[in-house]
Amino acid sequence: MSNSLSNPSSITSTFTILDDFNALLQMNKQLSGRKPTLSLSEAATISLIRSEYGIRTWKGLYKLLKSRFKSEFKLPTYKNFVVLMNQYAKLILIMINALLQVNLKQAGVIKLVDSTPIPVCKNYRIKKHKTMRRLASRSKTSLGWFYGLKLHALTDIFGNLLAIRFTTGRVGDRVVLDAFLDKLYHSIVIADAGYISKKLERKAAKKGSLLLTCLRKSSLRLASFLDICLLNLRPRIETLFSILKERLGLITSLPRSVDGYLSHYIHTIFGYLMLKSIS
Repeated sequence: MSNSLSNPSSITSTFTILDDFNALLQMNKQLSGRKPTLSLSEAATISLIRSEYGIRTWKGLYKLLKSRFKSEFKLPTYKNFVVLMNQYAKLILIMINALLQVNLKQAGVIKLVDSTPIPVCKNYRIKKHKTMRRLASRSKTSLGWFYGLKLHALTDIFGNLLAIRFTTGRVGDRVVLDAFLDKLYHSIVIADAGYISKKLERKAAKKGSLLLTCLRKSSLRLASFLDICLLNLRPRIETLFSILKERLGLITSLPRSVDGYLSHYIHTIFGYLMLKSIS
């Protein structure tokens, strides 16, 4: 991803695109109550600046906006800025859903599915963590135990997100894939061994799709050369997760409210979707 938002002209162009997109979705209504300092399009543009610069905190973003983009945005106080960005996350989620639908319609035949843990705190802080205890749960992956949520994603081979779902850590991957298959027709869905299910294979077949999973060591079936070539595409979704976590800072323990956590996840996903589309 290049620094496409590093100068005022790029900011103006991006704002115009987002404003037109919001108008298309009929989302240019202000939040209820007194007119906010920032519009939805401005908040969405600021969200992209956050992702473009890899900033992981609202305070760091606020300082950048004050120093580098002072003339582009009329910013409220820091406290009100955080409140506004959290409130606008609910509307940005609508934009995310629209972008996912567009990506799904434009996607090719081959899709990748996987999940990744989203810890909300370090393991040694689990007993003390209170903010996300109504949503988070303790679960285990191949890398060990974690306490938090899981991000389930369906992508194409180019790293474009087609569908996402956040669940508690204990929700099984096959449960979410069952829901994803409702949206898929005539597709080859590539997954790891954790998704092996005769039921899901039959469901995919009814929609003209094929669920192709890695074989367990105990399996007697041999993979064909084509199967191996397709299964070798699986690391591409791991690359996507790596970008979300390491480049865009999806994992955090800084928010002090459930809305703060969910807002952080929404802005991060939105940043990936938009920067991917304009890169």
